[in-house]
Amino acid sequence: MRNRAKVVCLTALACLLLSGPADLAGQAQPEIRVVDLKGLDLALAKYQGEAILLNFWAIWCEPCVAEMPDLLAVGREFRGKGGRVVTVSYDMMIPDVTPDAALKQVRAFAAKQGMDVPVLIFDGPDYDAINKRFGLPGPVPVSITLDRKGTVVERHSGKSSREDFAGMLRRAIGK
Repeated sequence: MRNRAKVVCLTALACLLLSGPADLAGQAQPEIRVVDLKGLDLALAKYQGEAILLNFWAIWCEPCVAEMPDLLAVGREFRGKGGRVVTVSYDMMIPDVTPDAALKQVRAFAAKQGMDVPVLIFDGPDYDAINKRFGLPGPVPVSITLDRKGTVVERHSGKSSREDFAGMLRRAIGK
């Protein structure tokens, strides 16, 4: 009987280890949709009263992809503690990419990465408007934090670490 219990435990452990972060069975799937600037503002309004770490990224951006696991870990760490991670994909920047194609690519990437944060794919008439609205320098990745009132607290251009993300969100919360 002991050997059978060991086999069951080892099998369960192997299944957990092999499933990796992309196995989101039983978990709520992240919101993934195409938005313009007004849609982005409306999406952020849902989190009013929480500090937000807003990360601008793209699948084709190597530093963006490299920092994603740390960003997601911080999102999980601060969930329920007054902090929220929201991402904005720039995958519609590439000429001739349709919203449907971008959705398909980003959904596949999100599933592979085990993303459990909102993913808003920006599709505005021009990127100057979003850059102006959030004071973005242009290239991604860029992360900004908004305090509970929606005021920009901090901005970081380039690849960030887990410690960078956590510190930014902690300061936005006010701790």
